[in-house]
Amino acid sequence: MSKKIMKKWGIGAVTGVLVLGSLTPIIQPYTTVSAAENTIKQLKASGEGSVSDVMFEDLNGNAVQDSNETTGIAGIKVELYNDQGTLIGTATTGTDGRYTFSNVPDGTYYLHVDMSTLPTDEKLYTTQGINGSDGNSSYFTISGGNAVTGYHFGFYPEQGAIQSFVYNDANGNGLKDSGEAGISGVHVALYNETGTKVADATTDSSGAYSFNAIKPGKYYAKADIPANYKYQSGTYFGSDGATNYFTVASEQTLRNELNLGLAALNNSAISGVVTDATTSTGLANIRVELHDVQGNLVTSVQTDSSGHYGFTGLEAGNYYTKVVIPSNYDFVSSNGYGSDGNSNYISLNGSNTASSYSISLRKQANTTISGVINTPSGQGVSENVSLYSVDGTLVKTVATSTQGNFSFTGIAAGNYYVKATIPEGYTFDSSQGFGSDGNSYYLQADGTTNISNLRLTLAQKTGQIRSTVFNDLNKNGTQEVGESGVAGASVTLYSNTGAVVETTTTDANGLYKFETITPGTYYVRVTPPTGYNNLANTAFGSDGVSGYISIAAQQTRTDMNAALVSTTVVATDLTLNTTNINTTVNATGKVDATVQPANTTNKTLSYTPADASIITVDANGNWTAHKAGTTTIAVKTTDGSNITKTVNVTVTDPNEVANAKWIYQTDFTPDTNIAEGGSITVPNTYKDGYGNSNIDVALYNSTDTRIDPSIYTLTLSNPDLFSNVQTNNVKFAFTHTDKTGSSLVTVKDASGKTVRTFTINITGPANVPATGIDLVTTNINTTVGETGTIGATVEPTDASNKKLSYTPADSSIISVDENGNWTAKKAGTTTIQVKTTDGTNITKTVNVTVAAPTVLATDIDLATTNINTTVGTTGAIGATVQPSNTTNKTLTYTPADSSIITVDANGNWTAKKAGTTTVQVKTTDGSNITKTVNVTVTDPTVLATDITLAATNITADVNDTGKVDATVLPTNTTNKTLTYTSNDTSIITVDANGNWVAKKGGATTITVTTTDGSNISKTITVRVNGENMIINPEFNGLGQWGETAYTGAIGTQADNLYNYSGAVGTWTTVSKGILGPQMDIKPNGNGSVDMKSGANHAGLLAQTVETIPGHQYSFKYVATDGGHGYYNATVISGSQISTGQTLAADRGTLTGGWKQPTGTMTTLTFTATTTSTTVYFVELGGYGVLTSGTVNFSNISLVDVTGLN
Repeated sequence: MSKKIMKKWGIGAVTGVLVLGSLTPIIQPYTTVSAAENTIKQLKASGEGSVSDVMFEDLNGNAVQDSNETTGIAGIKVELYNDQGTLIGTATTGTDGRYTFSNVPDGTYYLHVDMSTLPTDEKLYTTQGINGSDGNSSYFTISGGNAVTGYHFGFYPEQGAIQSFVYNDANGNGLKDSGEAGISGVHVALYNETGTKVADATTDSSGAYSFNAIKPGKYYAKADIPANYKYQSGTYFGSDGATNYFTVASEQTLRNELNLGLAALNNSAISGVVTDATTSTGLANIRVELHDVQGNLVTSVQTDSSGHYGFTGLEAGNYYTKVVIPSNYDFVSSNGYGSDGNSNYISLNGSNTASSYSISLRKQANTTISGVINTPSGQGVSENVSLYSVDGTLVKTVATSTQGNFSFTGIAAGNYYVKATIPEGYTFDSSQGFGSDGNSYYLQADGTTNISNLRLTLAQKTGQIRSTVFNDLNKNGTQEVGESGVAGASVTLYSNTGAVVETTTTDANGLYKFETITPGTYYVRVTPPTGYNNLANTAFGSDGVSGYISIAAQQTRTDMNAALVSTTVVATDLTLNTTNINTTVNATGKVDATVQPANTTNKTLSYTPADASIITVDANGNWTAHKAGTTTIAVKTTDGSNITKTVNVTVTDPNEVANAKWIYQTDFTPDTNIAEGGSITVPNTYKDGYGNSNIDVALYNSTDTRIDPSIYTLTLSNPDLFSNVQTNNVKFAFTHTDKTGSSLVTVKDASGKTVRTFTINITGPANVPATGIDLVTTNINTTVGETGTIGATVEPTDASNKKLSYTPADSSIISVDENGNWTAKKAGTTTIQVKTTDGTNITKTVNVTVAAPTVLATDIDLATTNINTTVGTTGAIGATVQPSNTTNKTLTYTPADSSIITVDANGNWTAKKAGTTTVQVKTTDGSNITKTVNVTVTDPTVLATDITLAATNITADVNDTGKVDATVLPTNTTNKTLTYTSNDTSIITVDANGNWVAKKGGATTITVTTTDGSNISKTITVRVNGENMIINPEFNGLGQWGETAYTGAIGTQADNLYNYSGAVGTWTTVSKGILGPQMDIKPNGNGSVDMKSGANHAGLLAQTVETIPGHQYSFKYVATDGGHGYYNATVISGSQISTGQTLAADRGTLTGGWKQPTGTMTTLTFTATTTSTTVYFVELGGYGVLTSGTVNFSNISLVDVTGLN
């Protein structure tokens, strides 16, 4: 566009965000601005004017050339025009990006940048004063020889990058998998399309290399493959280390696309050692084999004199080694080997070494250690015997023979012992080489000599008790038939001294036994299991303890039977929800039975059908009907109460034919039952209710429910009477011809059984004239395109000619065929004449109204797409069909999980249980528009039971703020909202969230109350201190350092700080010292002030306020040491200060009351005695040192606290 004919354009900016190496531009609209608004820097110069600026790479996008943005953009053509559009001059940016127009006369100008000269490898990023769309600047003025700058473009280099890896592709799949290490130090060069190298890179410790700031174009790369590696894989790289050509686009980063996979050459090794476990020295001349993972032998070596072996020069792969263990050695231990001499798999990458594999062997020995375990009579004792080394390590375990002999063979040299556990029922008698605990003495084997003199003789215990603990149902103390043993009872045998001899537990039959009792006197205690109590009988007392009993040698007592009585509650009755089951084949259900009383211990029931072929019942009472018939189910308790109830069962088969009916008769007269062997008689002109020449017969079961007849077959004695016999899931349709006669119909089931027979009689008709026409309707109201049938019937039903004619008055509105089928053609009203054709000329008229086509739904508006409710709640889905004139506005409502929510046809819902689901709302007019309502149902409301307060007291100052920290319990309370009520809002206010603001001094309360109807309240006591009475607590206007701030003089050279008389509501400073007044004041602007006095000098800062006699006040401050500072602070009722604090003439001497600042809050509470009170601070410089001192005073307040203590 020519500048001469264009209006002045505004300026704008192209900005962007640099994200992961790419720049996403954001074009900001250009708006018209005045010259004064332009960011044009008018530089005052002498002589004629000039226009100059720089086109540069604006890397940070701020439209300003920063110190690090030194790259200019050369070759951009810039033209200078006057305000008449006349070209004044042309400049082209140099290598530094600068253009200049010199000696420019005064006038109005604009610049134009030839956009075709912008570089192709740089993106226009920002603009300053020049429109980035057409290259035109705004107008500017040269006046008085000024220099104009500020018209430039900022660019961003359109460069790409490469980031990839050189790695050890161990599995050769061309992918850098986890665990495949990078290869460092690999040189990679990048060449452009002409073969010129443009960059070099060397892989780092992770194998990564990169090329950055690559101009868009075609390149190839060349990697120098190290001597100890070979090419393995690469998408672009070939076996020579060079890639094919590839393209780098603007701002594109190729990540992992130039990965190069290498494989290490055959430089891996495996080494290890075979040692003697006894001497710890190496074993020489042991064969060691190297196998691949398929078991193929690669090579083998012999161990050297030190037992070492090695395999070198191995290529990458997986291997295992096998030490061939000599036949006279046994495996002992290893690192990396199994007991068969095979190592685990060893993974080599072509350069690594596996050197940690070792195996230790021990030469087999031939010592045999043997002995015998028997009784004094020489009978062998069956027992397991173990051999241990002296350190407790198990060597072998053997079993004694029938003669009691044991033997350990092949024992190596060493020290051992034999352990024989004395079996139950035996006791130590004598031995040779054994102790009484069954352990032998230490045995020293030399590997050649046998040890065979071991003997352990055991004596069998002589006494036994074998008796029963039983459930004494009749409580007579004696076990009788039907009284079973009780398992789990604890039985303890005591000596006559009360010492526990043995404890056992009764088995499943209630039996207990003590089989190894030394002859003597004992007693027995029975502890019943849970659910039982002891019952006294002849053997035991009610405490479960027997009397003293004697056990003789080889005596077995079976008379120590203990009687227990159950604490179990036995069933007394059994209630049934129903005593009759009337059902059908394949139906299921459950017998609902309840044991009485409710606390019966064992409520388990048994369910036994009398005929399981009719109905079966599982252990939980769930039944399944199998075939028709009648039977019973016995429901019985299982706790021994033997209570039984009976359920009567009747099962019917819905497919068993009980009746046949003639249906769909002319005029749809009531169905007629067809008895077995019965008949149907019709004329050969008969039509059914649908106008078809059909005789329709349906089958019914015993519940008068229609049966699907398609499962039955028909045979006809005279099939020529019928042109067709059709069977569907409702009826048999016998289509008769004009023939007359009779046919027997036989119906059979799938097994061939005849279930029904009847006869169809076809007779000739009489000539019956029509007497009338019966119309289903005399009005047709429809829409264009709709079809239908005129329901017209000739009367009487046996009229010989029932054919009718149908004539529309306007066939352009509706057309009718010979069967009365009509089609609506266009909107309008007309009539259709219905007339008999048998010569009787009976006529009826049907009025027709055709409306415009049906309007389909286009949308569904939902009142809400979310239902959040609780179990038991009801509501309605507010759904509206659009447009409002939709013909059919009926909707369906379908829940995805009706166990959570149910919805009726009108959208009324009921929440059933907690959970989340959806309800699909759908049109029914064929538009199939669907909307979804999300449903969340939670459990019913949980009311609060308590409120816990973090604090029950609030103490605050006026204007303080805070929050009441209150928690509703339990934690799952549904409504945790609380109300916060201040009893006096003039003292403190509280908002709905518990945030409070202290308004004035005073005492009141805040009540915290639940809002869920539980009406739980807690009270917080509130105490608000009065407002700070100090005037100017910020110390404004008291001067700064360097300004000696004092008025008047106090006392004499004796340096007493006396007789201050200040005006109410002002700060007054007074200074006195041995050299005269020396004090500085420095307000810090944060409510604190610094007081500094010279060495051995003192300063006074004081203010008098109005007080009420008898009121209590709180005076607070914080004094902080600023260096060598000492102070005193107090209050005096009245305006006179007479503290008795004295600064002696000699340096550093203090008398009573001077304090060192602590930096903590100091509080002084007092009762005013007059109508005015003075607060004052005295600061003393330099205690003990000849230097000034500084004290900082902050947080100063004086508050009326009357009634708050």
